[in-house]
This record gives sequence, structure tokens and C-alpha cells, in this order.
Amino acid sequence: MRHLALSVALLALTAPFAQADNLKLEAGVHNWSYDITGDARYKTRNSSNDIDVQDDLGYNDDNLNSYYFSFEHPVPVLPNVRVSRTNIDSSANGQLGKSVLYGNTTFSLNENVHSEIKLDQTDVTMYYQLFDTVLNVDLGLNAKYIDSRARITGALSGTETADISGWVPMLYAGLGAELPLTGLSVSADGSYVSYQDSSFYDYTLKASYITPWYLGVDVGYRAIRLNLDDFDGSYADIEFGGPFAGAHLEF
Repeated sequence: MRHLALSVALLALTAPFAQADNLKLEAGVHNWSYDITGDARYKTRNSSNDIDVQDDLGYNDDNLNSYYFSFEHPVPVLPNVRVSRTNIDSSANGQLGKSVLYGNTTFSLNENVHSEIKLDQTDVTMYYQLFDTVLNVDLGLNAKYIDSRARITGALSGTETADISGWVPMLYAGLGAELPLTGLSVSADGSYVSYQDSSFYDYTLKASYITPWYLGVDVGYRAIRLNLDDFDGSYADIEFGGPFAGAHLEF
């Protein structure tokens, strides 16, 4: 959190000098094919109760559509704004390889379980462009609202649910490069925060092509990771990662 405060101070100092030269509106949609890996437990510090989301719960891959809108302008001091929405909602059937305590419920060895993982995210990113030429450098803050639910239902043991919701302030940075006169560009951007022993990141690597008719196409890779240590009773190290493809309009 100290690093976050220092970054806010840096943004305040650089804001009058960092801004885009042109007005730009962009809206797009991406179809993301992601894989889920990692483990989780709830209301217990004992790591022997870790549940592997693939081996125990049966998760593999899934896909979703995410949406975003961004607005850049040449007005000094005021930040550019990007709003995006990503709703992860997956379910799977599996068989536990061991007896585990999840919350207040003990699930038995070899018990068949059905589970649901939900991670809805709304990102409001406010950023400044430190450079806006062939090379673009962005720096800002991302307010990420998370509404997360992990639910496990056993054939014999019943149901237990872990819920997390709230705003998470994160640092944001972006880097991009354009190949002049071609419409081609590559970029990387991401958000990160670490608090006590928990951390969270969300990053994207992307290649884009914009046509003369304002329509662009994108391909890339996105990864989201939650590393939680007693965050509202949840302990987890889970990553969602995979390729995406999409399209956008740019004016």
C-alpha cells in the first residue's frame, strides 16, 4: 500500500505534462478462452485442506465475452478513462482425492462434488499517457470491483459457499508500439496490487490491426491471478489464463 501511495503522488506530479494529443473513442469485445489452475481452501489455515481445481473439482477450460470502452482526450490534468467488464462463471463435476474441510463442511475421500466458480469484475481505469507517439506509455490507477463466489456441493456432505466482494485499488501501466502506415500495433497492459500476504494481478498482451474504416481486430493472451491469504476467510492461488480474439471500433 505504501507503493500505491507513492504512485499516486507520482501521478499528481506528472499529470500536467502527460496527456494525449488527440481525442479518441474506442469500444470493443473479446472472446476469451481461458484455463483454470490452482488450489483453494476456506476458513482453515491448514494447507492439507487445499483443493486442486483441476484434479479434485474437474475444471479444464471455458470461454466468455468481455467488453470495454475507453475515452482519451487532450485536456491537461484530467485522466483518460477506460471501463471494462469481465464475468467469469464456470462450473464442473469432480471427485475428491482426499478428505477436506472447506468452511464448516467436511467432504469425504472419493466423494463426487459439483462446484461453481464465479468472478465478476468491473474495472474503472484512470490513466495518463506519458508518451503518445509511435511508442505509447500509460500510467494510472485501476479501481476493480470484484464479486466472487466459490461453491462446492457434495453428493453426501452438503453445500458450502465462500463469497468475496468489494473494491480493490490497483496500480495500472500500459506500453504500446505502432508500425507507422500499416495499422498494426502491439501492446501490453496490466494492473497489480499486493496487500499483506495477498496479491492480485490482471494483464493482457495484444496485437491489433485497425482498418481505414475504423474497425479493428485483436488477438492476444490474458491472465488473471488471485493469491489470497485469509482474505475474508479465503485462501487461494488460482489463475485464469488463455488466448483471446476480438474486434473494436476506434474513432
